[in-house]
Amino acid sequence: MEQKNNLILQGTETFSRGALDNVALENGCLVLDSSAGRYLPYGSYTSPELAMPTFCNLNVSWNALAPDNTMLEVRCRVYANGDWTSWMSFGKWAPDYPRRSIHTQSEDGLVFLMGDTVTVAAPGGAVGIQLQVNLSSNDSKVTPAVRLLAAAVRPLAWDRQDGAVSNHRLYLPEYSLEGRDPSFGREMDLSLVMASLMNRWGEDILPEEVAYTMLDGATSSVHNAAYAVAAAACCGYPSWLGWLDLKDLRAQIHDGCSVGVEMETRLAGQKEPVRVWMALRGFGHDDDVMANFVLLNDPTADSGSVARTMSVADFQRYFTGRAIILRPKPRTIATTRPRRIRCGLEAGGEGEWFFTQKGGRDLLPDSFSGWIACTIYDGVAHATTAHKTFHRMERTAAGGVRFPADLAGAEGRCCIYAVDQTGTMRVAEMVLPPHTAASAG
Repeated sequence: MEQKNNLILQGTETFSRGALDNVALENGCLVLDSSAGRYLPYGSYTSPELAMPTFCNLNVSWNALAPDNTMLEVRCRVYANGDWTSWMSFGKWAPDYPRRSIHTQSEDGLVFLMGDTVTVAAPGGAVGIQLQVNLSSNDSKVTPAVRLLAAAVRPLAWDRQDGAVSNHRLYLPEYSLEGRDPSFGREMDLSLVMASLMNRWGEDILPEEVAYTMLDGATSSVHNAAYAVAAAACCGYPSWLGWLDLKDLRAQIHDGCSVGVEMETRLAGQKEPVRVWMALRGFGHDDDVMANFVLLNDPTADSGSVARTMSVADFQRYFTGRAIILRPKPRTIATTRPRRIRCGLEAGGEGEWFFTQKGGRDLLPDSFSGWIACTIYDGVAHATTAHKTFHRMERTAAGGVRFPADLAGAEGRCCIYAVDQTGTMRVAEMVLPPHTAASAG
């Protein structure tokens, strides 16, 4: 029987085949076991040993909820050179926890984990995997809940299939790096793609909310694909990271799924190719020239030219094989993101403004390290909030915000957004009088 290179573990029947230590199954999810109505502080689930086609790369992803004061840690080990490696951790994870990926390796140095990918350098590759998730809580009233674990490998002998020619297209919002949070630079491409994949279903999430929910503190970057999947799951979207061929991609688009693909490309001013995430909009066929093509959204392109059309031959040349799949959000699924806090605004003098809640000032803390920006109503009905023009703002020493100098004299309805390092966003609206921005700076 042919072995699948993409495995998804979910549901009571599948999870019950593994070993549960202080962990219970509730509504198809892995949760901490309870005693006398109180959740235990720690528990773990270990999957059976799983045979895979001989592989050189492994990616693991998960869908879970981790409320305040809870977290989880996903680990894996692989079977290579006739033995199992030690357990390797993808880092402790929760939306409100400072996530940090871990770089580790086996004792012989031939199997190593860097960020979101396990690489097997051992001769002959690896042929088996095992997954483990550790759950913990500092509050006996709440527990993390794991809905899905996924493992995907890149086979050493990968017989990639093209599949049948298709002509399926999706509408995806087009987002460019231009005007986004400059903290992450070019590496914000994955956050833009994830926002686009969710917003096609009406989510209206900002890329910055995604970025700070998936931020990897070990690298200060937002390119960890496992954390990107976990961020989408926080918003309620079943998602997973896989190694797919053209046939798989066509099947996912045919089913109406959102798909992000990792491509190798050359950016302006760089000699060596880099890996960029793009959103897959679908496939087409040109009868006039008898050619098949792929439709993509490239966030690294200039604003206004995000949409790209690429021949199937070129796509297969530059597609790495890694893809993120999102399915529509079930109506009954619990979510923890996006988390928005509606605030008021209070003038503080000298162009300084403060968020307010319940009649008092809600100061941005000294530890705030997120993104603050505002939009001015321009009379255009934008498809999503992320399509608006954002003007970067700064946090003041007193915990308020200040308008940028380029808005001096601006008038009209203004919306201010402050996304902190956990992805939580404060939102406030006001009518901007001429003197407000004029006193900026």
